[in-house]
Amino acid sequence: MGKNYKSDIVPGIVLMVFSICYLALIPTVSEFVGLGSTPLTNHFVPELWGGVLLFLGIWIFVRGLRKRKRFLAEGGIPEKGAGFWSSEKEVVESFVALTIYVALMTPVGFVISTILYITAQILILTKVELWKKTWLPALITGVVFGVALDYIFKVFLNVLLPTGILGW
Repeated sequence: MGKNYKSDIVPGIVLMVFSICYLALIPTVSEFVGLGSTPLTNHFVPELWGGVLLFLGIWIFVRGLRKRKRFLAEGGIPEKGAGFWSSEKEVVESFVALTIYVALMTPVGFVISTILYITAQILILTKVELWKKTWLPALITGVVFGVALDYIFKVFLNVLLPTGILGW
């Protein structure tokens, strides 16, 4: 089992905090009932998503606590210091990238911010030594998925997305 229990405890806490904040903000969304043909409103999916995220965060956190308990029972000595932050920097970088993505969505627009986010996320999950070979495929992937998602949301789902500074 080893000392890797921190790789569950910290992300579990972060996911729980994020989902609680997410669930707390759902009532601020204006309720839209559509044509009234369904009892579900636009709060249903966010509440479901937030509830599932909270459940998963609790599950990951409890799993980490159980790993820690087994580690200590086997005679392990917990390390003090930055063990998690040095070994799990991709998790932190991913949360930072996601926060920047959400912050840029309205002023920059969905398409551009999605292209930047997908490209950045691919690079975060790639070894730095491979970035020279990876940045162009990452950018192409970001462009393809950003434009495709925009098309799917606007044409098939009839959902308005933030257009941003360029009006896309």
